[in-house]
Amino acid sequence: MRFISENTKNFLPVWLAPEEINDPAEFIKQYCGTHSIVYCRFILWQMLSNSVSTENQHIDASPGEQLYFFENLMPLIEAVYLLQRESAKMVEGMSSETIIENDNNLEITEAKLTHRLNYKAENINFNKGTFKKKQKNLRKHSIWYREKINDPISVIANFFDAYSLTSFRTYLYEVLQTTSNDHFYQKGSPSDVLYVLEKLESLINAAYLINDENFMFEVSDTSEVSDTFNEVKTVHRNLETTPSMLSKEEIEDPKKVLIDFFNFRSLKEWKKELIEINGFALSKHPAQEWGAWIDSLSIFVYSIKLTEALFLISLCYDNRQE
Repeated sequence: MRFISENTKNFLPVWLAPEEINDPAEFIKQYCGTHSIVYCRFILWQMLSNSVSTENQHIDASPGEQLYFFENLMPLIEAVYLLQRESAKMVEGMSSETIIENDNNLEITEAKLTHRLNYKAENINFNKGTFKKKQKNLRKHSIWYREKINDPISVIANFFDAYSLTSFRTYLYEVLQTTSNDHFYQKGSPSDVLYVLEKLESLINAAYLINDENFMFEVSDTSEVSDTFNEVKTVHRNLETTPSMLSKEEIEDPKKVLIDFFNFRSLKEWKKELIEINGFALSKHPAQEWGAWIDSLSIFVYSIKLTEALFLISLCYDNRQE
């Protein structure tokens, strides 16, 4: 039987944005409009084929259990899809096909993103007493990134000198995936794991110092956010400089992401997660074999959303300095 966490925080939705949780029907409508049944079936079959192979089987379930899951999951997706289409026809008179074409020429560049969102920002006026306490707490809990941070924005900028949004997303996914494998990280040198986690820790440290500080950060024209959000969500793009996981509300106010990040795990708990990820990514034994439970999906989503939020914040402050 699978481990079930007793932590109520783990029962909360991870992938759904706040507005999607409030209106899941709208999310289903958009999903069915951009993903065909054939596409879903193909992707699920690829996942299943890999998981039941004799090599690198990482899912803690027998082939029979996975087949049963697949045979019941696919009818569920098809039922939701058909229900959505029928409801759309009756209520809105929509056509049966609403597939959005891929246009490889469409791209939101970093400059265009900054111009369109047009954030208002003021200097972050840190409370000196609180800031020093946070710095002291960071020294106590830091693992690899132990440099004293006086300017969190410069730390964020240094992170994006090393990674783009896409490259970091890929590296973090590969590291997290390895924690469930029966072999250590093989995509590169073991030092690559340490580097990825050290860079992630630097972002966590910077976010910790910024979080709860009294500074204004808001977008001046929410209609531009809506246009940008809809383009990002509905068209396949080069996402090197475009947030892909943030909701419209989170793009309007990236500070919300920082609050959610530290509500999900405290600073101390996040550092404990990083230590476990590093240990099992460099081990021949999967985490579950040793009774460790790494909530990889949640960690991945919260970490990437944090990265994207800090990316927007750094763009804003870099733009102001120019």
